[in-house]
Amino acid sequence: MTKTHSNRLGGRGWTLRLLLLATVTVAACDFLDPTAVDNPRTTDDDLAAAENPTASLLPGLRAQFARLVESASVVGEVASDNYSIHGTGLVKEYDFPRDISPSVSNSTGNVTGLYWNAQELKALASFVIDDIVPGDETATADEVAEAHYYRGMAYLHLGENFSYAPIEPDGAALPADQILDLAIGDLGSSSAFGTRTVAAMARAQRLKGDASAAVAAAQSALSGGGDFAFFQEYDASSIENTPHWYLVTRALQEMQPLPRLDFLDPKFLTREAGIAVAKAEEMHLIMAEAALAGNQLGQAAAHLSNAIGLALSRGTESFSDGDPRLNEDLSIRPRDASILVRADAGSPYRAGLVLSRPGGTTQHVISGTSLDADSVAALTNADDLWHAFHLARQEIMFLEGRRMSDLGIRLPMMLREIESNPTINEGDPGTEPLVPSYIPAADQMDLFTPKSPYDENEVLIATEVTMLVDMNRVLADNRVSPFN
Repeated sequence: MTKTHSNRLGGRGWTLRLLLLATVTVAACDFLDPTAVDNPRTTDDDLAAAENPTASLLPGLRAQFARLVESASVVGEVASDNYSIHGTGLVKEYDFPRDISPSVSNSTGNVTGLYWNAQELKALASFVIDDIVPGDETATADEVAEAHYYRGMAYLHLGENFSYAPIEPDGAALPADQILDLAIGDLGSSSAFGTRTVAAMARAQRLKGDASAAVAAAQSALSGGGDFAFFQEYDASSIENTPHWYLVTRALQEMQPLPRLDFLDPKFLTREAGIAVAKAEEMHLIMAEAALAGNQLGQAAAHLSNAIGLALSRGTESFSDGDPRLNEDLSIRPRDASILVRADAGSPYRAGLVLSRPGGTTQHVISGTSLDADSVAALTNADDLWHAFHLARQEIMFLEGRRMSDLGIRLPMMLREIESNPTINEGDPGTEPLVPSYIPAADQMDLFTPKSPYDENEVLIATEVTMLVDMNRVLADNRVSPFN
């Protein structure tokens, strides 16, 4: 393959232009504290000499983080068993994990540009930390900590969703484990940014498989308040909640949840809805998972029950949902509250998982789950607890971009990286999707029968729906966990 070396990811020229673009783009945003830096001819030296340059550049980091979070919340859901794709607005290959090639993940947009947005956030944050902060006597500890937080989150997303990635222009691809070490380093330098940093540290240590460090960070995060939730905010004028676009706004409503997760959708009811980046429920789930991995079943049940109880205590909102719930062939998906759903052919049917649509619904907007805290607290069997854990994590973290990673699926780096980076070639680690053998073939994670429980006159003729595969049972049977 002939290599080209323009438009390198994380290159200095692109970093400067994109940081300026990010800062200018958010000038109308209520939540991003706009600055007056709007000259496209501005140079590195101009920025360094500007009044309060670190503070002036933070809005660009905030904007880029917003893009990264919404991209993760689309890709991490459609490439898993949370959502299937119906319509033309999203690339159908994301429903077929083994078909996600570098050309599929080559996007630079807000929707599916997960790799691009993570690399750009890393590059922008590095520019601020390495080039601006050392010469900025006005930079405060809080501002520096915030910049480290964003770079740490960029590394965290790379390590969470990709098996290998370079972290510098033309650099060799590093394994996810080493990238997570970089995330932990930056997060450790951003403690002044508060509880969200400590929660992110717990998330990173979990991915590293360090149970004791993950639990310690989770406990520390909870010590500051047992019901915290931090959101990446959006607005309706410049950077809106893109998942909402595919869940509600677009007529095609391309993202359709599995029937057993229908009651959780849509989680984002407006264009301004925030996406959670850290919340207390996850800390309880981390402690439950660590206890399960250590065969401490009583502790695991208690922590899991705490996570479920907190999720169920979160608020709900009324919503008028016009989604007709259509399959790709325009047949009708389950959309009546009388429909019962079972996770696979060997599981019991359950009520309450499907809501009646179109029509008024009550939606979980922070966390929700179909599990009962008391029932889970009484579980004593390891298999049952592992299954309940994976189901709770799927439901509570729904639409927050975690499920793909929890399934063990890792995306390939984008094609532009492979073509422009002289140290990376097709077939190298990280240039192909990593899909565990326990993941079923093709798009089977998304399939259920009957495909439509309605006849040609839109009359409901079947009230029982069966998922083809219960991926939570698969995860439980294989004891899938970073701690194992």
